[in-house]
Amino acid sequence: MTDAFFLGVAGKTFLISLGVTAAALVLGFPLAALMWRAPAVWRSPISIIVLSPLLVSMVASSYGWIVILGQNGVINNALIGLRLIQSPIKLLYTDLAIGIGLVHVVLPFMVLNLVAALDRIDMAVSEAAASLGANRARIWWHVLLPLCVPGIGAGVTLCFSLSISAYVTPAVLGPSGPNFITTLIYQNFVSLYEWGAGSAMAFLLLIVAASAVFGLGALTNLLAPARRRT
Repeated sequence: MTDAFFLGVAGKTFLISLGVTAAALVLGFPLAALMWRAPAVWRSPISIIVLSPLLVSMVASSYGWIVILGQNGVINNALIGLRLIQSPIKLLYTDLAIGIGLVHVVLPFMVLNLVAALDRIDMAVSEAAASLGANRARIWWHVLLPLCVPGIGAGVTLCFSLSISAYVTPAVLGPSGPNFITTLIYQNFVSLYEWGAGSAMAFLLLIVAASAVFGLGALTNLLAPARRRT
């Protein structure tokens, strides 16, 4: 806990995991709402598309992002073709690449939890709010969003825990060297044979993940509409 290098890697891991969780929530809510509102005939195809990252190995998925984010990848070639940039920009082997890869992995878990929360809401609730003069924005913000708090809490908890403990995506897409706490733990075990230090880091990671689970669970119960009424 007094080593500046370890604290730097742990801090970067924590910040990237928070960013990934926030991005998954922002992207996941519209997808969950789309699945919730979609007719029954369209719900299965949308579900398959949303869950498609879980149907592919994490290793294969990470290497797929190399093709997209590389110097001659899809994004750089598209930007050059549109004349928005003159030369390729560095997207691969950066913290941004880690974040993109992790969002791709954890997004289905966020969507599933949000859909589960939305499915428990009676459609008549939003219709009643509309009959009382609320527009769509107010219905979502004042009625549906508070009722989704349990699903949001579960999705945030799961996505943060998966992000902070991920290894394959940071190892494949991130900068060289120990760029994530999991890659640092791996280096201590496999390369440096510092099993004591690696075990201590793994234990600290477990404490942080468990604290996040219990803390977010308590916050979810506190913000739930039923608890606020009490």
